[in-house]
Amino acid sequence: MMTRRYLCRMERGSDRDRARWARHAKLAAATAKAVGDAIVPHDIQIVTHKKGRANFATAADHAAEAAIIARIEAHDPGVPILAEERADDSLRGAERLWVVDPIDGTLNFSRGVPFYCVAIGYVESGRVRAGAVHAPRTGETFVASDGGGATCNGTEIKVSTVKTVGEAFVVASLGMKEATRKDTRFGQLNSNATRLRVFGSAVLEICYVAMGRIDLIVHSALQPWDLAAPSVIAREAGGRIVSLRDGGEPVWHEPRVMIGNPALVKDALASLHLVKPEKAKAEQPRLIR
Repeated sequence: MMTRRYLCRMERGSDRDRARWARHAKLAAATAKAVGDAIVPHDIQIVTHKKGRANFATAADHAAEAAIIARIEAHDPGVPILAEERADDSLRGAERLWVVDPIDGTLNFSRGVPFYCVAIGYVESGRVRAGAVHAPRTGETFVASDGGGATCNGTEIKVSTVKTVGEAFVVASLGMKEATRKDTRFGQLNSNATRLRVFGSAVLEICYVAMGRIDLIVHSALQPWDLAAPSVIAREAGGRIVSLRDGGEPVWHEPRVMIGNPALVKDALASLHLVKPEKAKAEQPRLIR
């Protein structure tokens, strides 16, 4: 019978695996930076309209995605790529997978708001193993690999040490109707947190949690490309990621999560009613830890 320690060691990978994931993180960082810095700020013509309010893709989104895919295919041929503008949900269960968000924060980008980024993650055996996020307008590049720690512009980063929701600076991106209903996640957080904000790029918000600028993020509508890269960055910076479905460890592409330092997440779970079991689905894919 395999012990928990042995299973954990298998999940974390061998020294050779960790070195390979570090190389993938380096590739992701170089690609995100090169493509992000080449994005034309005024290339905002809307090319694709998608479901939901203010949900669209610009010419820059499509150009950035094509450039990222070309670079990844040249360096890691044959591995599937799940990219936002050509999303194929069937790829989520692939043994190896690159996950790409060419521009996270497209609405910000289209309005000249400099809070947007390029995100590239690498998934293997149901766990995000490497990721990089580049914010071209702020000049920040976040990088992490499984077991290798997390950095911003080469400097190690860690989550904050705030322990209670009452002291926390929180980002909450929730459903449109949350603000008008009683006892919602939005209402509870707005009543209890020190400050509540939303900046318009979930990827960068999670990276800001990873470096301690923001204490906690609660999000109820993430896509796989929103979570893959920043989740490994937050995890390697000491963060804890939990599902809002059941309060447990989420699958790597979980749409509803809370992320923060372990003590703060524990306090939020204990003091607020953020977990909504009634919204759980039957599927139970592999976990991200």
